[in-house]
Amino acid sequence: MIKQNVRSSILKKYNVNENDFLGKGQEAEVYSYHQDRVFKLYRVSAFEKQKILKSFYESINANVVDFNLPRIYEIIKEKEVVITIEKRIEGRNIQKDLSNFDYDQLNAFFKQYLSTILNIKQIKLEQKIEGHKLLKDYEIPNQPADWNEFLKQSLIQKNKEVEKYLIKDVKDYESKYLYFLNVLSKKYEGEDDLIHGDFYPSNLLVSDDSKINGVIDFGLMTMSGDYLFDVALSWILFDLYDELGAVKLNHYVNMIIETLGEEVKEILYFYALYYSYYSANFFSENCSDGHYEWSVRNLNNETYWAELKDYMK
Repeated sequence: MIKQNVRSSILKKYNVNENDFLGKGQEAEVYSYHQDRVFKLYRVSAFEKQKILKSFYESINANVVDFNLPRIYEIIKEKEVVITIEKRIEGRNIQKDLSNFDYDQLNAFFKQYLSTILNIKQIKLEQKIEGHKLLKDYEIPNQPADWNEFLKQSLIQKNKEVEKYLIKDVKDYESKYLYFLNVLSKKYEGEDDLIHGDFYPSNLLVSDDSKINGVIDFGLMTMSGDYLFDVALSWILFDLYDELGAVKLNHYVNMIIETLGEEVKEILYFYALYYSYYSANFFSENCSDGHYEWSVRNLNNETYWAELKDYMK
């Protein structure tokens, strides 16, 4: 939370009007700034992260996609805040509209949504992400080159934080944890592609005709690895608040499988469960919020686990 007197002083210093306020995310307050830019305010602790993101955005070769991606032009460190001047991507958040879509509207959006996430894997980086993860939340010994080993070591580190909570709330917790480790002990045979890591409707900007115009908020889970991890998140994160219902969401899963083949089905469920485990304490260190409850529901969902009965036996 940025103090009101600090905010007012900074806005005045940079000739930004409070009426130019566009919105507030988990980390930043956003204001319009000239015709094609936005002015963002972060807590001062965000400085190093913004430097990493600036370099990352500058390394993106996005000629293969037809939607806009973020760009940070300038980072300014003040005493109590960090300011970024960024590219303005026109569009609105479509999340609240989805529950009112009829079948044809939702089906059309699902197709566009899937196409967008598949296009992200086509993006090339001039500078490779070192150690798979853009923002390092853990120091993993020896930074494994293998994607599966990276996920395994990340899970081992995460387990130190969440085990005491999940062991009480997740049925057969220990056997499920060992299952993750066993699956991830197998060498990864695929390509390392760009993974957005937080792909869901709220991180898209759409035009008035509901066409996706921009993908935003790379960061916490942005990685290089198996693009199906991103595809799985595009499904599991799509309807966090259960506004659409299982039938509509299953339609999207079936669309993925029809597009990519039956062979991807099990790994989609595996990655969805892995993310549920890994993200359990993302927004609450003591696992006491709604996202933790969402993670537990997924990890206790026997329908999901049933899809893995033959996976990597």
